[in-house]
Amino acid sequence: MGRRFQYARRCTALATSVCVLLTCASSGCNYDVLHLVQDISAKPIYQIVTDRYFAGDYPGTINNTLDDDHVIYHFTYVNGVTLWALLMLHEETANSEYLEAVRVAVAKYDRDGLYRPNGGDEPIDYLGSMAHATLVFGETHTDDTAREHGLNAAAYFLSDCARTPEDLIAYHSNPSRGRIWADALFMVMPLMAKAGRIQDDTRYFDDVLRQFAGFTAKLRDPTVGLYHQGWNWHGEGASPGYWGRANGWVLVAMTETLGAIPDDYEGRDELLALYQDFAAAVVHNQASDGMWHQLLNRPDSYKETSCTGMFVYALARGVEREWLPRAYADNARQGFAALSRYVSWDGDIRNICPGTPTQASEKDYLNRGPRTNDSHGIGPVLLGTVGGLILDRLPSID
Repeated sequence: MGRRFQYARRCTALATSVCVLLTCASSGCNYDVLHLVQDISAKPIYQIVTDRYFAGDYPGTINNTLDDDHVIYHFTYVNGVTLWALLMLHEETANSEYLEAVRVAVAKYDRDGLYRPNGGDEPIDYLGSMAHATLVFGETHTDDTAREHGLNAAAYFLSDCARTPEDLIAYHSNPSRGRIWADALFMVMPLMAKAGRIQDDTRYFDDVLRQFAGFTAKLRDPTVGLYHQGWNWHGEGASPGYWGRANGWVLVAMTETLGAIPDDYEGRDELLALYQDFAAAVVHNQASDGMWHQLLNRPDSYKETSCTGMFVYALARGVEREWLPRAYADNARQGFAALSRYVSWDGDIRNICPGTPTQASEKDYLNRGPRTNDSHGIGPVLLGTVGGLILDRLPSID
């Protein structure tokens, strides 16, 4: 192979939107969506990232203890996103390696006694996302132990976790202060909604719908249509700016919750209308190249991969389920094409915002500079690849 172009030998998926062509020059690499021709194809992005994940080459989140030949990543919300994405990739591709990785991880977490709300400093971050992935695995693959762990976590969030005086799920420290943050909507709401569906328990649906309404009243700017990250973190009121990943958490949370609550359930229509209005604001703030920014309405902020991956997934799923206009599939495709340029042939993921507590100023968000292979980007990028696979089976717009 020459210095200018390097090609993968064979693409394991024929879908054009999940394959990338690597173009290497002396100045660096660019990654463009490959429109397949007869004799040239490339490796799917999801396989590039998962190959590296399974090899243990995203070291920032690896557990010190390995299980046989499987790398076990930390029991933390960022890996909960990744495990959930692997389950959906298994559903889309029938690759058993993805399902086996989840099975081995969940079994080890169970042996280590990690499914407990007091296992970390913040139960929402520690338990919620991991319990969601575990519940999905247990329910869809008949693992009773995993299913029970997920349902127990949902029951904790329904009845025992810290709440603000308005009964909103709160940051655990001094809940009377009324601290909430948008990230919690993803960490907890899909878990609770799916637990309600599995158990036919409407208490979960009612609480989830109340949470979305309460969080939205405090965090969503009705003019811009986007969400602030937190409330009552630096003085009283909403935090500044519209951080990309917080808004990504919210849109994915709405997508998954709508899929779990019955169509005719009272209050679901209001959440659907909110979702549609919010999705329109997200699309409005998409950059011309398809990416989304660290601060969504600040084109001077860097283009950020984790929020872009989440928006691609949520928009694609919303179009698939006929909740969003079909035209949004083009926005999702543009987003996926742009996202692919930030993933290298060996799985390096660029422009990930690191972990970001609620900040005191927009400048503070801007100073959370982009990193490569930060743990907060792996799962969201894989969600974006799931979105790419969904897009490939959607009918074209006439």
